[in-house]
Order: sequence, then structure tokens, then C-alpha cells
Amino acid sequence: MTDVTQPEVETAELLSGQEIRTFSFEFCQSLLLQKFAKDLAAIGGPQAPGVRAKANSAAIELNASFTRHQRELLAAYSDGQISVLIFEGLQKINDVSPPNELPVLASLENHYDVLCLAARNQILLNLVDNSAFAYDMDNEGKLVRLVANFKGGGLNKIPTELDIKELSSHSGLALGPHTEAPYWCAVNAKDGHSPSPSSLILSALWNPGMEPTSVIPIPPVLEKIGVKNCLALTTGNFQFTRSDSFVSGKGEDGHNVSILEFDDKVGFTARFNSYRFSVNDNASDLVKSAFVALCQKVGESAPVEHTLTQESAMVINNVRALHCRDLIKDNRRVLVRLFGLSKFSSPIVITDDPLRLQG
Repeated sequence: MTDVTQPEVETAELLSGQEIRTFSFEFCQSLLLQKFAKDLAAIGGPQAPGVRAKANSAAIELNASFTRHQRELLAAYSDGQISVLIFEGLQKINDVSPPNELPVLASLENHYDVLCLAARNQILLNLVDNSAFAYDMDNEGKLVRLVANFKGGGLNKIPTELDIKELSSHSGLALGPHTEAPYWCAVNAKDGHSPSPSSLILSALWNPGMEPTSVIPIPPVLEKIGVKNCLALTTGNFQFTRSDSFVSGKGEDGHNVSILEFDDKVGFTARFNSYRFSVNDNASDLVKSAFVALCQKVGESAPVEHTLTQESAMVINNVRALHCRDLIKDNRRVLVRLFGLSKFSSPIVITDDPLRLQG
């Protein structure tokens, strides 16, 4: 038995190693990026009109300073060939220690340091041919989302904590492996729904407890469950519940969707949430067993952990990797997140500057 299963394990481990890559900025490059980020923050950050074009121009100028190896890493992510690209060697935004308690969301959203990190994330997205955007039905249509325990559920209670905790990035709850919603489609718009985000990028304003962000590349998982199960997951036999992060009154549960899908440009794409997806009751035994196999192998996968700081950022390929987190232990932890739309995606655009999509 060992001789039979060992090659599969080795193949999965090899795939996992190829899926997570690191882009290291040289000092002069990171200084230039810092200058551009501060310039964009000074005029309002990603949400301000005109910043989209300026971020793209900054990325073009930065790209001219890169080595061939650096450009190859960016191109590999841009072409959808890897799950995660970690940016290292970035400049600190400031050396100020976090406050004793997390400020309220409204005061943080327009904080200059947050806008700097958000603008930097936007430029980094442009480097991998992604455009920063927001959905009309998520995060009040704002491009910048702060990932922090604003609504309770972490290890330590907050003053405004409610009995019912929200399963979202605005709570402190542990979140199981998932891709980002919406889950109707992954690359091309379908039935009035824009596709799910191509990417999400994260950096940390404060992370005093050095709590990691965890990622599970999907290719090694698919290698383990086998071709027959993968084919079963391409059928429209699955359903999902509405995301808690959607604007009140918008968004809905989804039915008759697939988990895997083939696309000519990016190959396979995945949409999955360990705590929102289920299989239809009337699905065949083959499909049900494929769903069980997927959940089991995802649960057995050891996530790759990266601890974000102001000096690093992580861009996750949302159709090729799952991400998750443990219970928030230090309520001062604040991550700055943006969604990215790849060069392959065909969404339903509501406004172009800033870029907002119909969800």
C-alpha cells in the first residue's frame, strides 16, 4: 500500500512547492514603490477618481527597473500559472506601535497609512496585470476592505460584540478554507453575475501577534482526488449560502453551480467554501463521493503560512488557491485587502473609475 500511495504524496508536495513563489524587491525598487504609494494616498487612494490610471503608470515605471527573473515571476502569476506570489523587501509605512485597542472601522478606512498600503497593493496588482475593483453588493462598493475583528468572535471579546457572530473578514472568527465570493462563475460573467475575484492581495497595517495568513494551493488537492472526482466536480450539482459580507438586501444563495470549471485561457478554475458549499440532495452517488473526497483532502492539507507585515504583501490567485485563518488572538491585527480582476476576466462593469462590478 505504501508503494502505491507514496508517488501521489510526492507529486502533491512537488506541486505545492511550485505553486507559492516569492518576489523580492531590491532596495531602490521598494523606495520607488513607496514614493508612488504615498503619492496615490495623498489624493485619496484606490477609491479616488484618476488613481486607477496613475497606479498603472506607476507599475509600468517600476517594471522598467526589474530583472528578467523578476519579470518572469510576475508573468507566471499574470498567466495564472501559480497560486500565490509573496512580495518581500517592501518599505515600512511607519514605525508607530499599534494602539491599545482597535479603532472603529470608519476612522481607520481613511487613515493615511491604510491608504498608503492600499495604494501600494493596487500598484502590485497592476504588476501582475490585475485591476483593483469592488463589487456593488460587497463592502458598500468600496475597493479597500480592512480585515480585522470589528464585529467580535475572536479570542478576546470586544465591547460591541453580539451573540451571533458574522462569518466574514470583519469578525475575529476562524474561517475555514475558501475562495472569495461570489460563486456563480469564475472567469466570464453569467446570467447577470460578474465572476469571482481573480485575485486578492493582503498586507498588514498592524500584526502585533504575528498571526499568519494560510493558503492551500488547489492543484495538489486535485492531484490527490483523481480525474474521475475532478470531472464530477465540474457538474452543476452544488449549492452555496449567501456571504455575510454582502450589503444588506443584496446577494443570494446559489444553486446548481459547479466547483470546478475549465477555461481555455487559464485552464481549470475553482470556486469553493468549506463552510458555505454543499452537494445537492438529488446528486448521484458519484458526485456526492467526489464532494466528500474534496472536503476530506482539503481538510488534510497542511496550509502554507505567511505572516504579513508592512514589509510584505501576498497576492492570492482566487481561482487556484484556498485561504483560511485561525481565531484572531490580538484584536489590534489589521490587514488591508483589495480584489483584483485579471486580464482574462469578462465582468459586468458598472463604473470604470474607480472600477466597480455588478456582483
